Amino acid sequence: MNNVTTNPNLIQSSWSWLARNITNTTSFSAYFEPIIQVFLPQWRADRIRSYVNDVRRESDDMYSLVIKPGKQWKGFRAGQYIELIVEKEGAWISRFFSISSSPEYFEQSGLIEISIRIQENGEITPWLPQALKAGGVVNLSQAEGEFCLDQLAKPVLMIAGGSGITPFRSMLQQIARSGQTVTQPVTLMYYARSTEHFLFRDELKTLEQQTPNLTVHFIDTHDLGFFSDAHLLTYCDDFSARDIYICGPSPMILHARNLLQNQGVKQEQIHYEFFGPEPVSLEGSDQASSVLFQQSGKQVSAEKGEAKTLLALAEEADLKPVTGCRIGVCHQCICQKKSGVVYNSKTKTYSDTGQEEIQLCVSVPVADVVLAL
Repeated sequence: MNNVTTNPNLIQSSWSWLARNITNTTSFSAYFEPIIQVFLPQWRADRIRSYVNDVRRESDDMYSLVIKPGKQWKGFRAGQYIELIVEKEGAWISRFFSISSSPEYFEQSGLIEISIRIQENGEITPWLPQALKAGGVVNLSQAEGEFCLDQLAKPVLMIAGGSGITPFRSMLQQIARSGQTVTQPVTLMYYARSTEHFLFRDELKTLEQQTPNLTVHFIDTHDLGFFSDAHLLTYCDDFSARDIYICGPSPMILHARNLLQNQGVKQEQIHYEFFGPEPVSLEGSDQASSVLFQQSGKQVSAEKGEAKTLLALAEEADLKPVTGCRIGVCHQCICQKKSGVVYNSKTKTYSDTGQEEIQLCVSVPVADVVLAL
């Protein structure tokens, strides 16, 4: 008797080939999307239609969206993030947020939480809690990201700044809810600019009481200053033997990473997650560069050593290229570079000088650049 196995990838490829040849799209769902949206507003063929269960205020400038993902959603690992897509004034807008609740909570309730800080003068974060109510519709991607704490084989140090606490809340919730025996010490150093800006303070204290070997330090930067060598020795003097996870504002991550490396911590021990593309340093760049937006006929100059992305330069020139996540993940801002050299802050690579597609939101000009924009 012959064993016949079916390759899911082969079926998917064949289905996509058939859809392309019949509908000129990658899927039949995409072809029928406009019709389906008549009956299901905001339905997206490429995303998972989900419902808002609650909008909960956490502080003056922070709130949590409690969301029930659609059945196609595959779950997540503590520390991962999702793309949230909403419709605003007829346009699709997407942003990426860490999931702040645990996988165990999702398995028990069917819900996830994302906790969002309101960005002053931001386009989306102040608008979301006004636009979304219980029962409202959002679209989600599957979870992504490798900033995860899957095993506790070694002692761990977590360093959080401000809203960077969100992935750590998910990790610590997961440890507590799963009943996992924590045999290795876990220390959280949580920085905020004043006492009232510590998020989930009571919950973190409860988790500390419930979880053996977990220690939480709330560090008020107004009184105690920023992350330093002295703080390491005070709060976690065996840091060099630990896996270290960092999440928070970009300057804090860069500072902590440099300080730890100067202390002799190996690079492979340090894990970090930026809320956006990693900042680019152009130290050593000895020339200013110009960017010509060919189709609009506009030209701007990037100052010597200036690390502005092509997206920022385009918007400063009053251009409105298509954008999405603004962190190099969704690829909606891909543009044709006609000539010149750019640095991709996500892949940490330089382009060739010739024609190619680049991502505006994570690309910085390092020589004169011409774009088809």
